[in-house]
Amino acid sequence: MRPQPRRHAGKKPGANAGVDIETVSAARLCATACKLSRANEPPTRGKERYDLMRERVVIRFTRNGSPLRLDSVSSEGVVLDSETDAWPRGLTMEFDADSPITRLRMDQVRQIKGWGSKEYKLNLSLHDEALVVTGVDPTTLPPGRYWFRLRIGDLILPKERVRLDLKENQETQVEIEVRADPRQVELSLDSPNVDQQIRRVLAQSQLDGSTLTSWLADPQPRPSRKACLLNMLAKLRAASPSSETLLSHVHQVFFADVDRCYGAVDGRLFDRLNALTRSADKPFSADSLPLALVHRKLLRRIKSVESDADKFRLHSFRQRGKNSLQVIVAVPPGGDPSRRFYAEFDIDLGNPVHDLEGFFIHLGELLAPGKTDHLKLRDKLAKDQTVREFLYYRVIDG
Repeated sequence: MRPQPRRHAGKKPGANAGVDIETVSAARLCATACKLSRANEPPTRGKERYDLMRERVVIRFTRNGSPLRLDSVSSEGVVLDSETDAWPRGLTMEFDADSPITRLRMDQVRQIKGWGSKEYKLNLSLHDEALVVTGVDPTTLPPGRYWFRLRIGDLILPKERVRLDLKENQETQVEIEVRADPRQVELSLDSPNVDQQIRRVLAQSQLDGSTLTSWLADPQPRPSRKACLLNMLAKLRAASPSSETLLSHVHQVFFADVDRCYGAVDGRLFDRLNALTRSADKPFSADSLPLALVHRKLLRRIKSVESDADKFRLHSFRQRGKNSLQVIVAVPPGGDPSRRFYAEFDIDLGNPVHDLEGFFIHLGELLAPGKTDHLKLRDKLAKDQTVREFLYYRVIDG
């Protein structure tokens, strides 16, 4: 299962804050994108706030020697490559003093602000397609020597610390070269043997402004998102042993991240899953565990088309066994069968209902969304003869 940036309790961003950052140890500051806010302010207002900050670090990214543009910075991470139908990539920043004098200055700021010894607050924001690091006010990022290290979902960044000298009332520019995952997806969707139900969903769906077929063929979307989508279609097609497959109730996919997909479905999917929980072999069970908050993002996603999205009820169903399919159905108020239903699909590495090991794996997925490597998962799924029949791609090293 999906990311997300880690949240730290007890932090409240200021009115114009980008992100509050707290340390997890006295010597190590961990800045996460989970507290970013107000990333898309009107240009004039954003410029006024940016110019107010005196000392700042501007981090620009390059990929293959060319500038890599940041599209947005939000409470959930950063958006690159104009991805509109995926959640932002998780971002984590470690930041700390790199000299005793700078550490003393940081301690003085903590004392003045009433922050704890394991707390230091910064802002992360977007300016001119770059990531900007500032203090929460003009005085809280003092001049000095610092180091930082970044992690961004699905990008390979330097593991070593990046060191910098921040001068008084000046801007320090840093350029970081990033690499994408070298693995690629090689499709086999042009075969005449491609399942008709999968063809139908591909033809009826769109992602990032393109038809799903064109999106899969485009080299720009992340291979991890493509693998997640294709794995999910295969599992949905193979999950039900009867002629009434789960995929037959999926009208279209409108969202694909690295670890889950959202689809518009009909009410029969909900009925079918309930029936499977009552069948003799019980291939699915109704999930009695409390749903993680991440699953409520489905309701947030459908608000643009459903004015009463918050009144939809979420029901979770989990497939038996390892590498199990989880389906969370959003049921409209009153279960009105004339209305559109929606569903979230993901694949768990382990099943928390059936074994203790699986429970811990599942927790890890929830805490570190994107942990499920769908490119790697492809080979595990192919060991199941029923699923292998519907996997229309292979993974190659770039």
